[in-house]
Order: sequence, then structure tokens, then C-alpha cells
Amino acid sequence: MEDRIHLRLVTPGGSALERTVSYVRVPTPEGSVGILANHAPMLFAVGKGTMLCRYEGGETRVRLSGGVGSVEDNQLTILAEEAAVET
Repeated sequence: MEDRIHLRLVTPGGSALERTVSYVRVPTPEGSVGILANHAPMLFAVGKGTMLCRYEGGETRVRLSGGVGSVEDNQLTILAEEAAVET
């Protein structure tokens, strides 16, 4: 079984982040959603807040201002209105 997720974060300006991760926590209007490998297919609203991406060797945080997300077959795509990767 695959134990990672391919994350793709896209804004109106283009691709903001693309990498293989082990865990993602995404803000939604109702709270946060945690996504691990082999997550059930899902379409969801992205809320304002910080997305946490964990991968081998570290983690990245991304401030989001809303959008939509979809997960299927270990592919997570976030279409965000705005995104700012924190270093």
C-alpha cells in the first residue's frame, strides 16, 4: 500500500506547491480535515487558515484564504483563492 500523498496546490497565479507528503491538515469552514494516504475520495471547501504538510525530513505550513479541495487515489488537489507558503 502507498503511504504517501501527492499534493498539488494551485492558485489563480499558477502552481504554488507540489510535493509528496505523508500527512496534510487542511482548514475548512467547519474545522480542520486530516488527510493520510489511502483516504476515501472527498470533495470539500477550503477555509481560511493554515494548512500543515508533513513529509520525510520536515514540514511546511501554507496560509490559505479559501477555495476547494479534492482527494482521490492518493492525489490531493487544493485550488486556493490565495496561498502563502511559510518558510
